[in-house]
Amino acid sequence: MAYVVRRGHPRHLAEDVAQDTIAALIAYTDERRPGSIYALAFRIAANRLADHFRKNNRFTGELESDPSCEKPLPDRVADGKRKLAILKHAMSAMPSLRREVIVRRRLENQSHARIASDLGLSLSSVEKHVTRGMNDLRKALAAAECRDRIG
Repeated sequence: MAYVVRRGHPRHLAEDVAQDTIAALIAYTDERRPGSIYALAFRIAANRLADHFRKNNRFTGELESDPSCEKPLPDRVADGKRKLAILKHAMSAMPSLRREVIVRRRLENQSHARIASDLGLSLSSVEKHVTRGMNDLRKALAAAECRDRIG
């Protein structure tokens, strides 16, 4: 107990470490004979102290402040810019009505009914334009990915 207390730890911890040390010494000496029982006792006590602090100092709560950066990684930024350029090109290649429907539906979040009434189309036409436009965009991204793998 004096070994633990001299190192600045509280008495209750010293009692726990001493009890664990004695139990470990008894278990150890049942199987083999140590060169120095005192040296072994001090080593066991030091290990029990280290185990106690390892166990009690594990992080279990939330961080007070998040140290991570909010900005995306540079490779993600570059990939996003590349995909945006591909999508812009694909949008410019679409028929103007399909492009208008896609912009209103996906970017401006307008309902199919509102787009249909504003552009004088039926609901099914708007749905078809959205479906075909999204397929065009997916195909453009897939083709660019295929080109990147090949070349």
